[in-house]
Amino acid sequence: MRVLWFTNNPCKYISSGGYHGGGWMSSLQEVILTNSFEIIDLGVSFCMDGQPEKVVREGVTYYPVPQHVKPLKDKVIDILYHKDVRRDEILWQHYVNHFKKVIEDFKPDVVEVFGSELYTGLGAVAAKESKVPCVLHLQGILSLYIYTLLPTGVSRQSFVMKDGIKGGYSNFQLLTYWKRSCHREKAILNAVNHVIGRTEWDKHALEILNPQAQYHWGGEILRPCFYEEGKRILPIKPIITTTSSGASYKGFDIVLKTANILKNECSIDFEWNVYGNVQPTFFEKLTGVNHKDVNVNLKGVASAVQLREAMLQSTLYFQPSYVENSPNSVAEAQMLGLPVVATNVGGTSSMVKHSETGFLFPATDPYMAAYYVKCLIQNNSQNVTMGENGKKTAMQRHDRDVIVKGLIETYKKVIADDR
Repeated sequence: MRVLWFTNNPCKYISSGGYHGGGWMSSLQEVILTNSFEIIDLGVSFCMDGQPEKVVREGVTYYPVPQHVKPLKDKVIDILYHKDVRRDEILWQHYVNHFKKVIEDFKPDVVEVFGSELYTGLGAVAAKESKVPCVLHLQGILSLYIYTLLPTGVSRQSFVMKDGIKGGYSNFQLLTYWKRSCHREKAILNAVNHVIGRTEWDKHALEILNPQAQYHWGGEILRPCFYEEGKRILPIKPIITTTSSGASYKGFDIVLKTANILKNECSIDFEWNVYGNVQPTFFEKLTGVNHKDVNVNLKGVASAVQLREAMLQSTLYFQPSYVENSPNSVAEAQMLGLPVVATNVGGTSSMVKHSETGFLFPATDPYMAAYYVKCLIQNNSQNVTMGENGKKTAMQRHDRDVIVKGLIETYKKVIADDR
């Protein structure tokens, strides 16, 4: 079976480290090529400048597609007509044309598009115009994410000016880009008849965004080291672990508020390690809490192995986002036997069962978050039991053979449906 992927990262074309979830597609690529269920000829197309049009490496055909660069005139018009979401459409044909050339060259039996958020999602439009069976693998859904793009208490104006006048233009562009991306995403979703998802949230979202599309369940393969057996050690001094980024909806302000309550109102001595590219200044101004004053340590970007070792020595994993579909960081924590305290948003409730594998709290309620963290710190028996429950469900949910076999069956259904 010839399968062509359109992906929002280069997978195993280069070693990107899989920062914040990107590594799961590389993991899937590795497993699907060594599966015993079906022989797969794989092509992978993605956006990257300065690369050859076609590279064959280790049995995989890669198609890097150059980014479209707008001329200065279009950039000026974009500013003047920033409310016009259709301005983004002038870029679409560039990508669709490139993707159609990729399809023509590779001649796939089926196309899988990973994500509707970026321009690579237009691979779905190219597949439709090329009359090739296609399935879209849902990741985040911008049309829903945009409602929580700005944290509680943050106005559009304050967000734009959070980095001063110099950074104001970039932040203004970001908000404009999000609106135009939502417009593009709806076109992408309407171009497909088949969609892969894995949570109640993305399933119900699809029923509104494209009720004609057929929904298929498909799990995600995690980074390899999280499948390795490891001995979890409950630390004497509580250690809370979080992975995050600088995106406003990732909820670093929730971390600061919760840590402040734990330290100053609950009088708990703890360490809170946050991994990822987090810029704290804006969130500290927003909350009035300095991360250093509430035992929050910014550890920077960590490798999968480093993060695994840190989690194995943690008391719990804390997921603070204002919106998520199925955060891989939660899945990785569960695979290692950590209980999870998470915001009850998006698809997280399909991963964390309240009072069974962890606790869910409203994103606007840091006191409830602090209460649940306190429970898991003070009750080792409950902590271990919830962690073991989460591990059992995560191992089933992320079983590599089950996922690959199911994906191949989905490919066959999509191909058969197109005949």
